[in-house]
Amino acid sequence: MTSPTVQADEATAEVVPLLAVRNLKVSFRAAHGAVRAVNDVSFDVRPRERLGIVGESGSGKSVLAQSILGLVRGADVEGSAEFGGTDLVAADAARLREIRGQEIGYVFQDPLSALDPVRTIGYQVVEPLRVRGVRKQEARRSALDLLGQVGIKDAARRMDDYPHQFSGGMRQRVVIAMALVAEPQLIIADEPTTALDVRVQAQVLDLLHKLADERDLAVVLITHDLGILAGFAEKIMVMYAGRVMETADTDSLFYSSINPYTLGLLASLPRVEGQTPQRLITIGGRPPSPSALPEGCPFNPRCRYVIEVCRETMPKLEVPPGGSHPSACHRAWWLAHTPGQMP
Repeated sequence: MTSPTVQADEATAEVVPLLAVRNLKVSFRAAHGAVRAVNDVSFDVRPRERLGIVGESGSGKSVLAQSILGLVRGADVEGSAEFGGTDLVAADAARLREIRGQEIGYVFQDPLSALDPVRTIGYQVVEPLRVRGVRKQEARRSALDLLGQVGIKDAARRMDDYPHQFSGGMRQRVVIAMALVAEPQLIIADEPTTALDVRVQAQVLDLLHKLADERDLAVVLITHDLGILAGFAEKIMVMYAGRVMETADTDSLFYSSINPYTLGLLASLPRVEGQTPQRLITIGGRPPSPSALPEGCPFNPRCRYVIEVCRETMPKLEVPPGGSHPSACHRAWWLAHTPGQMP
């Protein structure tokens, strides 16, 4: 029988992150200077955790995820990304090929572009297993079983079809199957519901949730829609101009955000209240170009709470006095004591 002391030690023991990203910076060389796409980002993904990364288009979400796996060509990447004792940033191409698919699966944003139009669905799902030395018959059985699990009806026949013969939602299910077929520990889903209608979006998210629970997977879900993360993510990281602006568990972010940018995203979510249609609230202005970021906080040109220090100094990502979670905002302490404020 386990003693109470041992149980207490196990309960208080720190969980070792599955993926630990530290001070990651990604830039591209251009004629007019360096284009900074990701600026000093740090975060952890724990085993079986569902992390959401959200932000407007151009905030650096996809570049962040792809640079971790060495999928961004021509980029200068600094920092570290520890996974299973390997620093993915420093790893050579051979080691990254071993990790991609087998230990970390990646679901790309556009399934039609991710799939080879001249190869059958069966060939493409089986290929990750064949590359790793699995026999053809066994690989085909595994692929057939997984296609059935992701909701492909009559999978034995559909394996011989081509991507153009599938709908957008079905293609996305195939891409998810390809990411899962080698039984990875972590799935990175890069805006997997883009261009899908609301009903199919819900089906894809339910599928990811179900498979993550059944297989004890950690999932990083990238999106520009906070509403998608409400019922999926346990923790959310908000990005803007390549930086982390706020990070918190899902309930804290939705009900007690302390960052003006996050508040703006929350205010822009459609609401159904009563019989009167509600006008959508938008964040004024446009995101800055990565090649011409403003001084100080990158959100300051669009922020209604801006003060002089915001235009001069980039705020640190830290928990303010009276706050419950980190926020990169000089006025986070004020927002922590002024609940319900919206830009």
